[in-house]
Amino acid sequence: MIGFKLQILWHFLLFRWQRRMRYNQKLVHQLRATKENRWRKNLQKSPFYKELSGQSLSQFPIMDKSSFMAHFDDINTVGIAKEEAFKVGLDSEKSRDFSPTIRGITIGLSSGTSGNRGIFLASQKERAIWVAAVLDRVIGFSLRKRKVAFFLRANSTLYESVNSSILQFQFYDIKSDMAQHCQTVAATRPHILVGQPSVLMHIARYFEEKQIAARFEKVISVAEVLENDQKAYLEKVFKKRIEQVYQCTEGFLAHTCKAGFLHFNEDWLLIEKKYLDEEKKRFHPVITDFLRTTQPIIRYELNDIIHEGVACSCGLKTMQIAKIEGRSDDVFEFDHAGKTITIYPDFIRQAVAFSSDVIDNYVVTRQSEKKIGLFIEVSKGDFLNAYGKAESALQSLFEIFGIPGITIIREEEQLLQKGVKFKRIRNESRQTI
Repeated sequence: MIGFKLQILWHFLLFRWQRRMRYNQKLVHQLRATKENRWRKNLQKSPFYKELSGQSLSQFPIMDKSSFMAHFDDINTVGIAKEEAFKVGLDSEKSRDFSPTIRGITIGLSSGTSGNRGIFLASQKERAIWVAAVLDRVIGFSLRKRKVAFFLRANSTLYESVNSSILQFQFYDIKSDMAQHCQTVAATRPHILVGQPSVLMHIARYFEEKQIAARFEKVISVAEVLENDQKAYLEKVFKKRIEQVYQCTEGFLAHTCKAGFLHFNEDWLLIEKKYLDEEKKRFHPVITDFLRTTQPIIRYELNDIIHEGVACSCGLKTMQIAKIEGRSDDVFEFDHAGKTITIYPDFIRQAVAFSSDVIDNYVVTRQSEKKIGLFIEVSKGDFLNAYGKAESALQSLFEIFGIPGITIIREEEQLLQKGVKFKRIRNESRQTI
């Protein structure tokens, strides 16, 4: 354990020393190039990438979740089979004991549905680098004693292993009793609160209802898309700017800068952009991670819909993210009059959110080609009036896009399902771009 903490300290100091370089575009590229040179040597251990290790990145195939998992055994550099890794990961999910490893390699599952889950592998060195990066860019350094409350779907020995006299991590399993968790957080008063937006909203409502003054030093949103209205409400209750971390199975991708905007970690990530519209407003990021060696992430196309930001006032030369719109899985596509009509999640959000000022939350679900489910949550005001306005707004949206014959049905739903990422826009018909 001491060796692991020394590794974390070393990489943390390295990130700190390199921090000033991220304000210079040329130095950012140099940092990434240095990491790439070391990373290429490691590809000789991957049966899948061995023959490509000396080629330019443009010669590497673009991967997605399906192809990545299909070649899992040959991609990883430590000889771990997919069936073995999946069994260990699934057993951990069931037992809620996330300590088991395979030959010292940590195994984790992404939170996809059964049969569509991703598996990630991380060595001790990669875990140390991840912790160091999070301490540097998310938690922040301080010599004062601080407590961090993590609300996550799955725990990891990472958090407990970092515990020290000045930094203590407490994991809260979101599959457990949230009411009890809220009481514990209110009583123990952690300095830093980390959780997905739907969980943070639950905690914020508890604090507001109980009239508890929030005194968090940092509130950090992870895992789900943080909507503008959620952000505004959380900042009102917690009286803090809500910071974000963009992270997924494929790695730690982006962090919030001092000006409050997300930036890709381009000092070790190469981001290619696959544009989704003619205006080049939206793109899928195609990720190459030069720090991942156990399970190389090379030209991995995420289905997140990203809007690129402008040059940031913070001075960082890494790419700013203006918005994470959602996933392409949740784009609504309609076939009409011999053409495909695409409606991105932002249009649906705006239609419902602007239809009535008494709607607190909502879910729009595409259930089939012409059937849309609508759920709204109203704490004050006339529910039926608000629902009627939201329904009319959606019908108007579909008419503007030239899509006739849409049926909207009223849904009843529990907004916060334990252990499941909350999404307002859902495409359950599986017609995706």
